[in-house]
Amino acid sequence: MRTILTAALAAAALLTLSIPTPASADTTTARPYCNKKHPPKNRYYFKHKNHWDCVGEHLNCSKEQRGAYGYSMDHAPHTRKLKCVYWTDAYRWKPVRKS
Repeated sequence: MRTILTAALAAAALLTLSIPTPASADTTTARPYCNKKHPPKNRYYFKHKNHWDCVGEHLNCSKEQRGAYGYSMDHAPHTRKLKCVYWTDAYRWKPVRKS
């Protein structure tokens, strides 16, 4: 009986500890404004002057994005530059190599 009581108290102590959990990957990015949809087309990515913001690395590009440059949603603002290029079977966002 004493062993069961000790085990129950140990389990209760473990459950009451506040263990920090990481934020859900599908709802957070490095840039908070990438978490909301932007007008006029109600998309998470958007065109800003001559580049696209909040694009995903290795994701497909739309026809209007082909050959364009963009910045990753998973990195600090304007630190990870991507380009929409034809890759294997579709147009995808790929990292731009620094020269």
